[in-house]
Amino acid sequence: MAVIGGFIISFSVSAQQTITLNDAISFTLKQHPDLKSFAHKLEASRGMLEQASVSSPLTVNIDVEDALGTGAYSGVSGMQTTMSISWLLEGDIIDSKIKVAKQNASVSIFEQEVKALDIAAETAKIFITLLSQKEQLVLAKLTRNQAKKLLKEINLRVGAGKSNIIDELRAKADLSKKELVVEDLLHEIEASKAQLAAQWVGDTDFRVDGTLIGIPTISQVEMAYKRLKSNPRLKVFASQQRIAESEIKLAKANQKPAWTVNAGIKRNETVDDFAFTAGISIPFGGENRNRGQIMSLQAKKSQSMAESDAWFKRISTQLLLLTHKLKHNRHVIDGLSKETIPSLELASGKAKEAYSIGRYRYTDLYAVQQELIATQVELIQAYTNIQLFNIELERLTGSSISM
Repeated sequence: MAVIGGFIISFSVSAQQTITLNDAISFTLKQHPDLKSFAHKLEASRGMLEQASVSSPLTVNIDVEDALGTGAYSGVSGMQTTMSISWLLEGDIIDSKIKVAKQNASVSIFEQEVKALDIAAETAKIFITLLSQKEQLVLAKLTRNQAKKLLKEINLRVGAGKSNIIDELRAKADLSKKELVVEDLLHEIEASKAQLAAQWVGDTDFRVDGTLIGIPTISQVEMAYKRLKSNPRLKVFASQQRIAESEIKLAKANQKPAWTVNAGIKRNETVDDFAFTAGISIPFGGENRNRGQIMSLQAKKSQSMAESDAWFKRISTQLLLLTHKLKHNRHVIDGLSKETIPSLELASGKAKEAYSIGRYRYTDLYAVQQELIATQVELIQAYTNIQLFNIELERLTGSSISM
């Protein structure tokens, strides 16, 4: 579902639709349960803004004098009646209330951006994990098929008396373990798909499309680092400080009681005459009645400034560590893909040839093959790490890094 123009519109991912990372994030931002509450929060902020502009109601005063007395003022013949309207001079107070309401509304908007950023990052991490599991599944199926082929060859060699039955039994055990790896990955993929679909409250009948290959350049990482000050979290801190400033102004305006102005008409029954009346009420004292509140608000503003500074320093340190981790995994990928894996692939091929002609033991052949598989898994993990680090970098900086 999505809220559009005040209407709730339901949608779901169609059967076996192919979903990209951008699709997953788009669905999540439209449907995630944690984001729905912000629509109500923003509506509440708009209501408070409207309420802030409402002034105190006018007061109608009716005074009766010299009525129902004795002598000359007996009965109503000498009655004097005054009807007046009074109102508070509170323009400064209303302006301050409006500023506070506007700043509260802006905080709600920035808090929504922060929440959306965190949720989008969570969705992206699940998506990348799913892509990684798919790559591992491809590798697991490949190694399982190779294990099946090798077992058949060993069966022939054992039948021909060229190999010991121990090799055949070990090859069967190895194949069973590789079957379990494939089965486990299939279960993990289904679990990740369910976790991903839960981000937009959808079903799991979809395929994901994407790659782990893209690696951000150092210049892209450095550019994202420079954009750290645009993170919506810093905007929340800044808005909180502006709210404190507006509340301080409101407290200062409230500590001086508003003047009351009145105007009306007076009726004198004795002389059958009307007169215009006007007056003003000026309260005394109260200059420091909000002193404690103002001190508290000033401390609150200072606290927000300190938290903002601490957050910026902490995130700057995290970004520095992420940059080093990205560089390390780039080196790992270069080393594994250009040197380690090609050498192990060549060694595995030669080991298999040597085993087929009886010049290499199965134990040694198994060791070489396992070393190659472990290194290939390590390469997939390095690519996965870079993608996850990249997502975290985008979450912390609040900016997207082009892949």
